[in-house]
Amino acid sequence: FPVTIEGVGPHTSLASLPHPPKAFVLEDREWYRFFLREWLEGKRGHQVSFFDSADAMEENGETRDVELLAAHLLPSRMHFKRDRKFNRHGHAVYGDGLDAPTILWCRKSGVAGILDLRDGIEAWDRCLDGLQNGETTETPAVRQALNHGNGKGVLRLSRRENEVARMLVKGFSAKQVA
Repeated sequence: FPVTIEGVGPHTSLASLPHPPKAFVLEDREWYRFFLREWLEGKRGHQVSFFDSADAMEENGETRDVELLAAHLLPSRMHFKRDRKFNRHGHAVYGDGLDAPTILWCRKSGVAGILDLRDGIEAWDRCLDGLQNGETTETPAVRQALNHGNGKGVLRLSRRENEVARMLVKGFSAKQVA
């Protein structure tokens, strides 16, 4: 699968590289780990390491080509600033049905790629290719969520406020939300 990697020509196959690109993934759900391993190792040729927490990921001093972070495990904004010396191509956040406040928080934090699980694998491939080429990317569902959120008042809420409002609408009690 042709991918452009720093210092390598645009039509170089990952299989011909001396070392496979490394992907660090922040994910605690087994099914998603299986899917991401199949996609990253099987289709894209990455060496994948999984982490359950941002702290564990930060403690690992290895250089990596990309980080994929589950939206429900997002670390603080400082993670994206501190981690640049180890991360060659940037961070990508993924989730299912990302909302406008979360997307905007990611952008303000310096996340270079935002991926929605509702999009197909082709959209994810395009985004990861763009990320590895130094571009800021997002999948179509992310753009749609931003367009849908504009003018609806949700952009005025912080990420946490939006999460609380969503839980209350789903029927959680104030005690459960707290």
